[in-house]
Amino acid sequence: MATTNFKLQMKNTFIITIFIFTLVLILNSCGTPTTVIKRGQIEEIDKERIIMQGIALDTYYKRLERINNLAYPLLLESKDFCKNNIKYDLGIKTISLNQIDKRFQNAASDKLLITKEQKVLFVIKDSPSYIAGVRSGDIIKTLSSKSFEWFNDDIFTNNERKNYSKEKVEITIKRKSLIEANNAITDDKLLTFNISPNALCDYGVILVQNDSLNAYADGKNLYVTQGMLRFIDEDKELQFILAHELAHNTEGHISKRTSNSILGTILDIAAAGAGIDTRGSFGAIGAQMYSQDFEREADYVGLYILAKSKIESTNIENFWRKLAAESPGSTINYNSSHPTSPERWVNIKETQKEIRYKEENGIDLMPERVKNN
Repeated sequence: MATTNFKLQMKNTFIITIFIFTLVLILNSCGTPTTVIKRGQIEEIDKERIIMQGIALDTYYKRLERINNLAYPLLLESKDFCKNNIKYDLGIKTISLNQIDKRFQNAASDKLLITKEQKVLFVIKDSPSYIAGVRSGDIIKTLSSKSFEWFNDDIFTNNERKNYSKEKVEITIKRKSLIEANNAITDDKLLTFNISPNALCDYGVILVQNDSLNAYADGKNLYVTQGMLRFIDEDKELQFILAHELAHNTEGHISKRTSNSILGTILDIAAAGAGIDTRGSFGAIGAQMYSQDFEREADYVGLYILAKSKIESTNIENFWRKLAAESPGSTINYNSSHPTSPERWVNIKETQKEIRYKEENGIDLMPERVKNN
């Protein structure tokens, strides 16, 4: 028995030795640089890291401000579509270091001057806060009404959740004043504003750090990728995309797709009980049922949302020609979950005719609905 164990140990040792020898041989045979590479000091690299992180944060927040500004009139004027999914909002986005990834807090502090206090990141144009005079960079000391009084990070949490009502809100801010004559900053001053919140559709607007040309909805929020944002030329094109995704939410497409998938899955389970392995085919088919029609409906309702928001949609259909240039396959792929780009171009033109007719004849700007028998 001892002899057998000794032989096994010798065999393992031999195998390990061969492996190490082979690894060393391969590593020594790898190609290597042939120049003397200059390396910067670690301190300089760390400084540049903070600068780049500051640029990245600033760019992200400016893009987030843009899509929120463009989405605001859509959410405000689409209450007829949102049914009971409506909340009150002041039109401000706030932030403190506590809401920032710890890896980026130094950059946020050094480059964007974000502290532990709630800072107004941006104010949405034409919102109640904007009209009242609240501005980007203001530090919020208190946010209160007859029903509540919030401080510090409670301000962020409740503002994000839109925990307001019709009650007037009092907001006390700290602001630094700039004396333009000598570019000097005076001492902080406290200002108080009384603001009446606006009712609007309760959907968040989120910028996704992704380079794909994409936008989507999940029933609760509207998502736009940075890749899509860079691709779009005109604000009204982005507003059409946002209106399209908003329509997916207001028309209940996400829950309908889920229900269709569940019905298909029930068939898969029933087939499995009969000894047939469908490999989830019915569930997949159910998830795709009416998928193209949901996209057509989102385009259709989205154009009505633009019209009710007083956003001009002339030539907006040409977005699909630009997209076809980027993705030629979209012109012929009839097996996709989306209609082809040519079809969407033509459908949009037809919907625009319908909307213009209603505008010219004083007819309520609401989509035509299927009449139930």
